[in-house]
Amino acid sequence: MSSPRIESDAYQGEFDGTYVSERAPGSRFSIAVDERLHHEQSAFQKIAIYDTEFFGRVLTLDDLVMLTERDEFVYHEMLVHIPLVSLPDPKSVLIIGGGDAGCVREALKHSVDRVVQCEIDERVTRVCEQFFPWVGPAVSDPRVELVFDDGAEYLRQNEACFDLIVVDSTDPTGPALSLFTTEFYSSVARALKPGGVMVGQTESPHFDAVLVGRVYEHIRGAFSHVSAYGGAIPTYPSGYWTWSYASSDRNPGDHADEAAARRVGASCRYYQPGLQSAAFQLPRFVELAISGQDPFAKFTARVNR
Repeated sequence: MSSPRIESDAYQGEFDGTYVSERAPGSRFSIAVDERLHHEQSAFQKIAIYDTEFFGRVLTLDDLVMLTERDEFVYHEMLVHIPLVSLPDPKSVLIIGGGDAGCVREALKHSVDRVVQCEIDERVTRVCEQFFPWVGPAVSDPRVELVFDDGAEYLRQNEACFDLIVVDSTDPTGPALSLFTTEFYSSVARALKPGGVMVGQTESPHFDAVLVGRVYEHIRGAFSHVSAYGGAIPTYPSGYWTWSYASSDRNPGDHADEAAARRVGASCRYYQPGLQSAAFQLPRFVELAISGQDPFAKFTARVNR
């Protein structure tokens, strides 16, 4: 994915401009920005919050959109409820990344005893706490433990501890690059209890089909059972996104707590019980991508010429 740019010369002062991201060669996405509410360079990345009329507040990391108030619920609900509903009596959840606490918020809708958020950059959480209303209540819940450390290192120190591990990472660049390797996924597998599940975001099969294939190859190197599921997120590249469901001994259809699905679905805006199986019914081109084939090979060749 190409780096976006902000169409304004007043980057360090009063902001009034347009967010523009080149999502693929010849393709751009833009948002009219009313005001830049916050900007800083942390030890790891550039963090910014923008206010927009249509999408509400927008969080960007290194100028890439992480969430908008208008559509963040899709990403967080699908990343959390699909696996938790599939697990019998889950009690412990680890979220790697996820500094905006959206996954924490959704996990707390279940009867879990412990939710650990391991985010490498504390400033992401602290900034989001100032600008997004769900963060404060989520991180102050007594079941929640905030850890600000490298996720890979935390996994090595906590084997066989969690029923669910959610890898809520940014794109596979910079600090998140190490979260998309077979070595990392193997450490996730070791940190799961027997019967545990890992889920993670796995990018856009429209714009990054080759990358998607490589990611699933790495996941299959660590887990015996690997499935993909999808959903629609308007502000993410192409508007269609995928997530992985991986386990050493469980398939997504092995168990589904229908009562839990109905209960949690009543509090959601995207997830509903029917998606528990329907989300895994993928378009053919997505199946090709996750199997390592490039469904857009003709166009990929043109771009790489």
